[in-house]
Amino acid sequence: MPAENSATAPTWNIRALLPTDISSLARIVRDAAEAAQWPSESYERLVRLPGSLALVCEAESAVTGFLIARQVIDEAEVLNLAVRTQSRRKGHASALLAAALAQLRNSGVLRVFLEVRDSNQPAIAFYRKHGFIPSGRRKAYYRDPVEDAFCMEKKLLAARD
Repeated sequence: MPAENSATAPTWNIRALLPTDISSLARIVRDAAEAAQWPSESYERLVRLPGSLALVCEAESAVTGFLIARQVIDEAEVLNLAVRTQSRRKGHASALLAAALAQLRNSGVLRVFLEVRDSNQPAIAFYRKHGFIPSGRRKAYYRDPVEDAFCMEKKLLAARD
């Protein structure tokens, strides 16, 4: 799914995560304190699980961001979304989310859930912009530092045959 965010910006591509991308994910997460901080082995295990969806955004032969989600029957959860610092605010996260939502919808998902650190107002605004609404709160959900999770959900229309 190629995209372009302006006439002078390079084109990027959304594609499935490959095993060779794991080291790029680790670098992106290291620079994104607000993202879930998982070890590389967690990504390797997760992408092999049934119902997992792992996408990357690639620009100029480099991974600029990623999204990990999982599906169980007709519901899904966005587990992690991060974009490298120099690629932020250029549409990469929006492209990843749109691609994931389209794939999930085509797989029969009707609702998508996620959690965000309560203090991560930019992420909350990002998800609101993409149609997610508040659905609850989880007390002391995050560690380092301990913080509540702001829960959000988005209802998807069934895919047309």
